[in-house]
Amino acid sequence: MAQSAIDYAIWYLSRYPKTEQEIRIILYKKWYNSEDISHCMDVLKKNNFINDEKFTDSFLYSEVEKKWRPLFIIKQKLIQRWIDKWLLAKKILEQQEELTQWMRKAIRKELDTYKRKWIDGFDSIQKLMRRWYQLADIKAVIKSWAENN
Repeated sequence: MAQSAIDYAIWYLSRYPKTEQEIRIILYKKWYNSEDISHCMDVLKKNNFINDEKFTDSFLYSEVEKKWRPLFIIKQKLIQRWIDKWLLAKKILEQQEELTQWMRKAIRKELDTYKRKWIDGFDSIQKLMRRWYQLADIKAVIKSWAENN
């Protein structure tokens, strides 16, 4: 007996969080027809199994706070995962203060790591910029670090 699109989507979502468009693509690749996929997406949205806004919030938190990734790279990853640019801009604007704090915390940790490895000054700034951190954030962290020491 063939597995329904809804069952397959729920099984897949229980293992890997996905955006709405990613689930659509996965279902198309599994040869479900358009009607089944549309019905499945309606059911998933109605029951809040798929919510691109919550996915974006969670992804931003995970990537910035937990993995210390720069915002530029996170934006690119979310766009690749079919998150609408307007939704992404809205979420970044809503969380701007938290994102800035998380980003600066990540920069501080990177700078501490570089300092332990005897890398400082211009070399550490270059390394941070190669990792896509913004110069303004790097300067703010260095300035607050200098004021506290």
